Amino acid sequence: MNCVEVERFLDIYLDRELDPGEALELEQHLSHCQSCKSLAKERREFRAFFKACAPMYQPPAQLKANLLAKLRRQVSKRTFIFLRSPWIYAAAALVLGLLLALNILSHDSGKALSREAVLHHSRSLTGTHLLDVTSDQPQVVRSWLTAKLAFSPPVVCTPASGCSLNGARLDVIQNRLVAVLIYKQGKEVVTLFCWPPKKEPLSNSDHFIEGYHAYTWSNAACNYVLVSKLGEREMDEFEDSFRSDVPSGSSP
Repeated sequence: MNCVEVERFLDIYLDRELDPGEALELEQHLSHCQSCKSLAKERREFRAFFKACAPMYQPPAQLKANLLAKLRRQVSKRTFIFLRSPWIYAAAALVLGLLLALNILSHDSGKALSREAVLHHSRSLTGTHLLDVTSDQPQVVRSWLTAKLAFSPPVVCTPASGCSLNGARLDVIQNRLVAVLIYKQGKEVVTLFCWPPKKEPLSNSDHFIEGYHAYTWSNAACNYVLVSKLGEREMDEFEDSFRSDVPSGSSP
């Protein structure tokens, strides 16, 4: 992916709506192009400013219903003749069934992982197993984790404004040994679980489980589950900054 394509797709990427393959190409380009990396930083800062300062308006309750009704009427007019063919029903049912099955499986997988990550996060706050190694130095934390694991997880010192590295621990998520990076932002503990994706990369998603936000994403090096009670704006900033600092999953 070149600079022109990055500028074209950057906003879609920041909205987390870009195809995973293209997102990976864009992140790899950001890893070696300082100009595009600066552009991405400017866009993130503007979006954060806009979210913080833009006024919020509550749309009328009937607006959504009116729009959906109008959309259904337009679709019905355009597809009526086509849908008169009997074979269309069987084909559509088959495709829809497959899509629903795939969507349910992938959604359930991400949500199940998020739910387990939330459980481990909340237990670590009330128990004694929050940290195995305590340090704010990425190289110290990464070296300790690499010695214990079969991969080298990426470690960022300050992935968001006011957020700092505290250390790490090992944990088990769905019978797999994972690295757990611990950050603090003010009084809030921010936990980032990561492990190699192999053939099961996580899709971009966010869940709200038992009072915690849980964000998931993936790159070439790791799957990630981010858990905290931070607000959505702070969670978005953490994820965007972390992904920008380790766009290809390499250790900074």
